[in-house]
Amino acid sequence: MRPLLAAAALSLCAPLLAQSPTASFAIFSPEQVASNTARGKKVFADVETLGKGLQEKINARIEELKKLDGQLKSPGLSEEGRAKIQRDLQDGEISLKRMQEDAQQEFNKTQQKAMKVFMEEIEPIVKEVQKEWKLQVVFAYQPGMLAAADDTWLLSFTNEVAKRYEAKGPAAAAPKAPAKPAAPKK
Repeated sequence: MRPLLAAAALSLCAPLLAQSPTASFAIFSPEQVASNTARGKKVFADVETLGKGLQEKINARIEELKKLDGQLKSPGLSEEGRAKIQRDLQDGEISLKRMQEDAQQEFNKTQQKAMKVFMEEIEPIVKEVQKEWKLQVVFAYQPGMLAAADDTWLLSFTNEVAKRYEAKGPAAAAPKAPAKPAAPKK
């Protein structure tokens, strides 16, 4: 479906590109910038941490259910005990499913917030480079969108944006004024 949408987008832009003899465009990969810059990694660090924490909770719940299942297979279990463990197991499976759904929603919400912050930070840089390079169109790269491309050209715009994005990070911030030495005690 995405390759079809990408092809449709390209066909809609074709008249625009055809109007100018010097039509130019670039491909931009936000994922490349996010995963290959310290600043991008920092934006998404909380998402990764949350994902790991949620997965650990789910795995712990799965282990609890496995233990209940093991108890259910115990040969010396009374019918009353077996019925109780079966109810606990069924309730546990329902709560696990709810836990997984809630975790997925929480993860998606956090990921969307991080992506919004990232895109707000990166958008002015993309527009700045687009203007400097005199590009008419900048396409967002999606896997499977291109049948073949020169990797150097394909990544040149993204690499320039990444370089500038990284330079605007905390490490590139203006240095703080040196602290004033304490007045000598009398």
